[in-house]
Amino acid sequence: MRRYFVLGIVLVVVASSCAWARPRFDAGRSGHNPQENRINAANVATLTRSYATAADPSARGFVVSRGHIYVTGSPMRVFDAGGQQGCSGTPRVCAPQWSLDGPGVADVLDTSVYGPSNNGAAAGYDADGEMRCSGTPKICSPLWNETIALPTSGSLDPDRTHFEVVRQSARGSESAKIFGYNIRCVEICVPVWAGVLGTGPNGGIVAEPAVRDGVLFAAYAPVGANGTLHAFDATHGFVASELWTASLDGVNSTEIAVADGIVVVPVQTTLGTKLEAFDAKGVAGCSGTPKVCTPIWSTDVVAVGADAAPAIANGVVYRAVGSQIRAYDAHGTIGCGGTPKVCEKLWVSFVGPNISAPAVANGLVYVTSSDGSVEAFDAAGLNQCSATTRVCAALWTVTLVGGAGDVEVANGRVFVASANGAVTAFALPVAP
Repeated sequence: MRRYFVLGIVLVVVASSCAWARPRFDAGRSGHNPQENRINAANVATLTRSYATAADPSARGFVVSRGHIYVTGSPMRVFDAGGQQGCSGTPRVCAPQWSLDGPGVADVLDTSVYGPSNNGAAAGYDADGEMRCSGTPKICSPLWNETIALPTSGSLDPDRTHFEVVRQSARGSESAKIFGYNIRCVEICVPVWAGVLGTGPNGGIVAEPAVRDGVLFAAYAPVGANGTLHAFDATHGFVASELWTASLDGVNSTEIAVADGIVVVPVQTTLGTKLEAFDAKGVAGCSGTPKVCTPIWSTDVVAVGADAAPAIANGVVYRAVGSQIRAYDAHGTIGCGGTPKVCEKLWVSFVGPNISAPAVANGLVYVTSSDGSVEAFDAAGLNQCSATTRVCAALWTVTLVGGAGDVEVANGRVFVASANGAVTAFALPVAP
C-alpha cells in the first residue's frame, strides 16, 4: 500500500495594518515595513531594552501582529507586544497571554494564526486568543482543520488565501506541491487550488513561496540538481496555471523575496552563493511557449557563507551573506554590467558570523548575527559610510548574550530573537 507523509509545510499570508503579519513582513516576503515611522536615523542610537518574553528552547522564530508576539514553538506562545500584560520584574520579563494546544508556525492572516493539525496539514486558530480558548493558563484549540486532498473547484483571492507547500514522499521519492485554501472555512477545509513544483529523491529543497500582484512564486531543487523557479497564476481556477519557469544557476535556498517588480532568489553554486533577480511580470528575459525566463541580473558571488533571506525596499536589494550586509541596485543599473549582467554592491558592512535576514524600516536596515550583535545601518548607504570604500558603520548596536536571531521592526520597537528562545524588545525612551 502506498503511503504518503507530509514532510514540510510553509504558509503564505498577507500583511495586516501597522504590524508584521508573517516572517519577512508581507506576502511577498520583502522584509520591508513601510508603515514604521517612529524609529529613524536621528533617534535609533537611543534604543534600549524594554522587555523580553519568557525563554523557551523550542522557539523557532516569531511574528508581531495585532498587538501580539506569536512565537513559533511547541506549543506556540503568544505575548503582549506592548510589554504590559503579564510583564513584571527588573529586567522586565513577560509571560504568555495564551498558548496553542500544539505547535504553531507564527503566520497570521486576517484574524487567524496557523499551526499544524493532526492530519499533517494546518489548523486555524483565533489570532486574538478568544474563541475556543479556556483555562488558566489559557490554551486555545483550532477553529478549523485543513486537509490534504484533491482540490475542489473554486476561485481565489491571494490576499485572502492560505497556501501550503507539501512534500509527499513514497518509497524514497517525493513530490513537491502547493495547495491553496480559502481562509475561515467551516471545521474541515479542503484545497481549492494546487500547483506542482517537481519530483525527485527525498530531501529536495523547497523555497518558501511568495505572493505579489496575484502571482505566487515558489522554487524547488531535487537532490543533486539545480533549482527551478515557478510563477503561478494564484487567482483563477483550482488547477494552478503556470505562467513561467526559470532554471536557477545552482541549488536554490529556502527563501524568495518579491517587490519593486523583481523576484530575488539566493542560489548556491559551485563557486559560492549569489542572488538571481527575475522580472516578476515574466516579460524581460522571458520567451518561448511554455515561457522560460532568465535572470535580468545577478549579484557577485561570495565564496564564504550562505545567504539568508534577502530584503527589497525602495529600489534596493539588501543581502545578508556570511558576516556581511550588502546592498544592490534593484533595477540592475548602478554598478551593473556585462553579459549576463552582474551587479556589484553599492555598500557593505561587516557584522558578525551567520548574519540574519535583514529588516528594513524608515530608512534603516537591521541585522543580527550569531555572536549576539544587533545593528542598524543607514539603508541609503550614506550616513556613517565611507565615500571611497563604501564600507558603512552601524548607527546603533547592542549585544545579546548567547547570540541573536530573527529581527523585526514594528510599532516603534525592534524585536530580536535570542538563542534561548526569548524575544527581546528595544524601544525609544519615554518622553517626560
